[in-house]
Amino acid sequence: MIKTPNIVPRPFSQPVFDACKQLGLSDLQARLVAQRKQTTESLTETVFPQLKHIQHPDALKNSRQAAELIADAIQSDGVLVLATDYDTDGVTSAWVAMTALVDFFKVPSSRVEHVIGERKSGYGITDEVCERILAIPNPVSLVISADQGSSDEPRIRRLKEAGIKVCVTDHHQMPVEGAPESAECTVNPQQTGCEYDKTVAGCFVIFLVMTQVRQVLIERGYLDANSPSLKTLALNVALGTIADSVSLQSPNNRAIVRAGLQLINQFDNPAWQAMKVLNDNQGEAFNAEYLAFQVATRINAASRVSDVTTAFHFLNAADPDTALGYLNQLDADNQERRAQQQSMLQDALQLAKQRYHDQKFSLAIPLQGNAGIQGIIATRIGEKFGLPTVALTDLEDGFLAGSGRGIVPDVDLRQAFQWMSEQDADLFRSMGGHKGAAGCMIPIGKFEIFESLFEQAVQLQLGDAPPTPTLETDGELEDHQLVPELIEHLSVLEPFGREWPQATFSGEFEIVHLKEVGQQRNHFSMRLRSLRGKPIQAIYFNAKQEGAPTPFQAGERVYCVYQPGLNHFAGRTQLQLKIQWMHKQNIN
Repeated sequence: MIKTPNIVPRPFSQPVFDACKQLGLSDLQARLVAQRKQTTESLTETVFPQLKHIQHPDALKNSRQAAELIADAIQSDGVLVLATDYDTDGVTSAWVAMTALVDFFKVPSSRVEHVIGERKSGYGITDEVCERILAIPNPVSLVISADQGSSDEPRIRRLKEAGIKVCVTDHHQMPVEGAPESAECTVNPQQTGCEYDKTVAGCFVIFLVMTQVRQVLIERGYLDANSPSLKTLALNVALGTIADSVSLQSPNNRAIVRAGLQLINQFDNPAWQAMKVLNDNQGEAFNAEYLAFQVATRINAASRVSDVTTAFHFLNAADPDTALGYLNQLDADNQERRAQQQSMLQDALQLAKQRYHDQKFSLAIPLQGNAGIQGIIATRIGEKFGLPTVALTDLEDGFLAGSGRGIVPDVDLRQAFQWMSEQDADLFRSMGGHKGAAGCMIPIGKFEIFESLFEQAVQLQLGDAPPTPTLETDGELEDHQLVPELIEHLSVLEPFGREWPQATFSGEFEIVHLKEVGQQRNHFSMRLRSLRGKPIQAIYFNAKQEGAPTPFQAGERVYCVYQPGLNHFAGRTQLQLKIQWMHKQNIN
């Protein structure tokens, strides 16, 4: 039986609350900030983020050297190659670099090649990526990696031996041996001696590097001193930052996302005009949640089930009609991804149940099917069982490709993989990633060793007690706060995301009416009533297993953990509670 989550209040800082009140926040707003931030350091920059607060690129080690290399390549006659990852961070990184080079630095588009890796070939500058670069007929002045490259020394050395320079820009954790020796330059906030914010995404790193390139080109007289700044690129840096689930407690990330959302909601860009046609968010402004669940999922679907370049073409479309054509393909890809995901998720759930017990520290699940979906599977299984999870898919070439999710805050997946590689030097063909999300490729015959070592690695990090799922809440709301205006009040603290989570409240209610909805009849649409008598609408997604009996009935008193949202129906806007967890209350 899966463990019941511990429901705990978020820690509260009185000094932060007091300081927030001095900044003019309401009691509720100040309370929420004080439950997300434990010190008053950079409080104004966190609560009211602006681009002017972003840490200067000079603090990003080697960024000036990279800018000089890229400026040299711009002023040459050779090809500039952008080698990027296939996820949303990688695609937006490519967009940032391409837009900066062509639109701002006036490099002919014929001189810029974009080489994006195939998900099925694995993460990073792979052998397949090398082959494509080496096959470019014209001389290559420079390869610029974005959102990858730090762990790819063997392939970078191969390019160097062919006379091709590589400039790495990345944000993933560095390998033990350090930056790739064969790269001309490596820009990565994770490397030793770098004082820049460690939480920024890959698209943010290449954005900072390109701002440095602009400065170098101005100093060289290539650009006019009054040439436009690159701040409008925040548009899609925001998308990549949200999609990569980096910390939104970071003032840098908050500033770039806030600025990007402001630009997005002007709808001057063809891609975002098309997005509004497809899904206008019920007339509400696009926010971080919309970027994560409506946009990033569609962009990621391209690499999972179809052609990853569709996403790049969508972002680069010159007019709304062209953008909408690419977006419709992305939407179709996403529908296909959902269908494949449902089948694989059912298989993964059965395998997870077979492996799970209450002393388990981790889950490693071997699967058949689309390797592009395993990251989603790892997330869903990990969240359901409350354990760090790696889903691995048979590539049918003697290898398993794996995607892991840390799930538990104290677990560092990249560190776990590193420890595992030290126990068995032949375990990984490749690996990389972050603390909370990492990928790998292993020989299929090594799965049982991988599973055992992964369990040991997580236990070493957590100690003797296996993890228990935890739900943190921001406390209760009064009846007078349960109104649609609450959402606008909370939006002052946007953007929400990892380490700056959406407001999540808890409280007791009585079920007035309950209806099973959805194709699988596994969601609940409910009318609740507070203990003081206020009626409220609620929706509880994935509330029960398909075919299982309904665990709740009208008239029962329940304790709910929920996020407030809006429901627009028949011309009316009502507050709706999105239930995260619910259990019956025993009434004596």
